Amino acid sequence: MNKTKKIRSAVAVIIAFLMSICIVASCVIGVAKLTALNPSYAKRIIEKSGFGEKKSEELKTELVSYGNACNIGGDFFDEFFEKTLTPLFIENDAKTYYEAVYTQKNAKPDTAHIESMLKPALVEYAEKMGYADEESLDEDINLIVSEMGQIYSGVMSLPSVSTVNTLISKLTGYCEMGLIAALGGTLLTGLMLLFMFKPKVYSVRYLIYAFSGAFLMLLAIPLYLRITNLVGKVNIVSKALYSFIVSFSNGVFDGLIISAAACLIITVLLGVIYLLLLKRAEEKAE
Repeated sequence: MNKTKKIRSAVAVIIAFLMSICIVASCVIGVAKLTALNPSYAKRIIEKSGFGEKKSEELKTELVSYGNACNIGGDFFDEFFEKTLTPLFIENDAKTYYEAVYTQKNAKPDTAHIESMLKPALVEYAEKMGYADEESLDEDINLIVSEMGQIYSGVMSLPSVSTVNTLISKLTGYCEMGLIAALGGTLLTGLMLLFMFKPKVYSVRYLIYAFSGAFLMLLAIPLYLRITNLVGKVNIVSKALYSFIVSFSNGVFDGLIISAAACLIITVLLGVIYLLLLKRAEEKAE
């Protein structure tokens, strides 16, 4: 009889461990779908990370450097960035581009809009500086506008965008099946534990093991990464991209920590149920 109980307890421990794995998988996939694999999340991070302001500084540095070589003074860019190429414009353009990254393998920032704004501004500046009578003015401006458009595209573009898109596409496809399998596994193992013991107090005990184990697994790594700020130590030249990646990653970690907190709450509730059932069993024994 004792041997049978030991075997059943060992099997229950294994099932509880498998349930923990299924719970963790469900939470990880769910968080990934809501954050890293969701273009709306990327757009929210662009807003929160000050992306537009930082990227504006980078763009201005690059364009002023090119402008100096073309006899375009810094005053032109001061006015252009203040009135036209504002941080809000850059932020909105970045949102459109980053959303395209999720759906297009070779997504590129749209340069047509900025080029259409640059040309009349440069024509006006040329007239102001006394270059309006030059025969090659129109051709020169078109060349400058095209070059500035390429600079804009280069500064705004994500590195390895094709690889990022491929990774997102593959993970998105696997997530649907993975989530169904993980939720199915959680339900199946939970039912096995629930019906494995006649006194339900024992079933609840192993359910507590499962959810507390999931809590610890979900909490450990993201909490460690948040405390040590390992992502923040990554070496990225672009301040805007650095801020985006750090905020993006920390948001995913926070999602996992919230999932761990949910598992803890369920563990506490199961603990209360366990104590009530244990008390009821003791009263019946008396």
